Amino acid sequence: MIKIWGTSFSLIGDLVMSLPQLKYFKKKYQKTYINFVIHKKISYCAPLFYNHPDIDKIIISGKWSSFSSEDYKIASECDVVTTKLDHKNQTILDRKHEDKFWYNKRSCIEETALMSGISDLDQVLTYKEKIPQLTKWFDVGFEDEQKKAAYTYDKADSKRNKILSKSLAIWPFAGYGRSKNRNPSEEWWSKLVSKLTNNSINVYHFGYFKEPELSENKKLYHNLTNYDFFNQIKISLGTKLALGTDSGSMWVLSAYNHPIIVLGTNWYDNHTKNFKSTIPPIVEGECIFKENNFANLSVDEVYKKILDYGVEKESFINKLFNFKS
Repeated sequence: MIKIWGTSFSLIGDLVMSLPQLKYFKKKYQKTYINFVIHKKISYCAPLFYNHPDIDKIIISGKWSSFSSEDYKIASECDVVTTKLDHKNQTILDRKHEDKFWYNKRSCIEETALMSGISDLDQVLTYKEKIPQLTKWFDVGFEDEQKKAAYTYDKADSKRNKILSKSLAIWPFAGYGRSKNRNPSEEWWSKLVSKLTNNSINVYHFGYFKEPELSENKKLYHNLTNYDFFNQIKISLGTKLALGTDSGSMWVLSAYNHPIIVLGTNWYDNHTKNFKSTIPPIVEGECIFKENNFANLSVDEVYKKILDYGVEKESFINKLFNFKS
């Protein structure tokens, strides 16, 4: 039995990028036991990885954004560790990029694997196996109140989940709005939301709780940034389409094969080629990429794309239901 400790630790997007490494280890070695490690600061994302067929155990680190002596003990007893250990001081060292401008040469998935000491990912995995996949063990949409204490019953779904299934999810601000030039401006997003709501389309806004309100239309614009991350993902997966920027949230939705449109640009310093290196592999959907910034990103262009994916206008009956609720 080969014991493995890793793979990435500190960011949700990086964890998703590292999922193909699990398949790599399972193919590379006949018998493996994989400890999938998550920093305590993002422990809230652990439910995303439940029931993953290649994860044997999820470990939350002993410290907020680093590791405890117990973490070191577990890692030092493993045969494969995806970062370096300092045996003298009995600590786990941070992972780092050896090449500062890696994004001009490799994809996020390839670079994350290289940081784990894997240089033959392409030789071991097929193209399909290199696409991150998550297991949908939960029901999507809003959590509806159900009948309790019954031996058998059918799950009842609410009208709001039916409305949700025709609607648009937006994740407007990458990196919780902290990443400079990574997403269109607040003004741009407000214009898009205005066009959508003016055309009777329900918009559900997800992200960090401090993100700005993008509309005053309370009937069609729903700001759910106060929900916890896992519930935001569940609700977002209940929509017809998700629109967002280059972020961990979109990596998660992509790994669930949810229809997405990613708005991308080369926001890294000196990112002059291999422009889509930070964009998740998209099984359902596409990337609208604008080189250098979003100055030429048209609201009308994005609006048309949204309609092309089947997002529907709200009917009069649904409006009445929303008003009553």
